[in-house]
Formats: sequence, C-alpha cells, structure tokens
Amino acid sequence: MAAVAAGGEVRKNPHGREMGFARKLRLTAEGRAHPMYEGKPDVFDGFISHLDEVTRLPNGGVLLATNEHTRVQALEVRHGNGIFWATQYHPEYELADMARLIVARADHLIKEGFFADRAALDTKVQRMETLASDPSRKDLRWDVAIGDDILDDRIRQCELRNWVRKVVMPAAPASVTRR
Repeated sequence: MAAVAAGGEVRKNPHGREMGFARKLRLTAEGRAHPMYEGKPDVFDGFISHLDEVTRLPNGGVLLATNEHTRVQALEVRHGNGIFWATQYHPEYELADMARLIVARADHLIKEGFFADRAALDTKVQRMETLASDPSRKDLRWDVAIGDDILDDRIRQCELRNWVRKVVMPAAPASVTRR
C-alpha cells in the first residue's frame, strides 16, 4: 500500500502465489545497513502469503530484501513527511497462525498444486501445529524444513522490535515513554 500511495506499482505476481514459507530472503546492501534489520541474519526464511508484488518502486523507495520468487520482499518508502518500512513476508505470524491460514485457503492451495490433496494438506498442518506446540521437535523441524529464523521470536520478529524502538518510541510523547 505504501508503494502505491507513493507512486509505485503493484501487480499480480507472474510466479503465482507465495505461500507458507518465503525461502532464502536476502538483504540487499541497503537492507544490511537499514535499522529495520539490525540483528537479523543476511539470509533467512519467513512466513508468507500473497499473490501480488511491487513491480515498480516509488520515488524515494529503497529495496531492502528480495528472494527468487518476489523481487521486493521489503522496502522503505519515504514520501512527503513520512517514512514507511514494509515487508511482503509476515514477521508477525507464528507457526500456528500459518497452519490455520493454510486450512483457510485449502481449496485454493490444492488447486494451485501446493498440496496433492486434502490429506496431504492436513498432514502438513498437523505437523506444523505439533511443532508450534513443541519447537524442540528436531524431527518435525527437519520434516517441515524450518529453523530458528521461523521459530525463534527474537529472530523472526526482529523487524517489528526495531520498528517500535526506532520509529514508534522516539516519536511517542514523553508521557508514554516514561512509563
């Protein structure tokens, strides 16, 4: 939304839906230097669910992260007096959230070939939900192919913490920050 509001362009991704896990998200040089990514690995996986993508950055837009499926996985938009940090992937999601989102979109995901059938989808969701309740399950981590960048809040939610610390809190009235 920020990209479009500032004059960029968004269209349906020609690679189709990116769902579940965005693999090998890579920070650009600008991303590695950006305050949103302080403490984040240069390459990581993240939760994802989208059909569209930013196809043209607006003036003042800076590409921060990318992967093979979607060129613009994160950006900063400066427009007017505003600064907006945006991710295409979802650092706010948890594994159980993604499992439920897969269930909610089951028919589309099966039709699009993400799963052979409902039984395969249900099996994957059950593994994800079990792992969500017991992240120490090495067998399920291996089976679902996810690591700490997905399961550890300190890594997965790094962008959110940095945004709060560097954008929200410095702009908050003194009465809010003194608590």
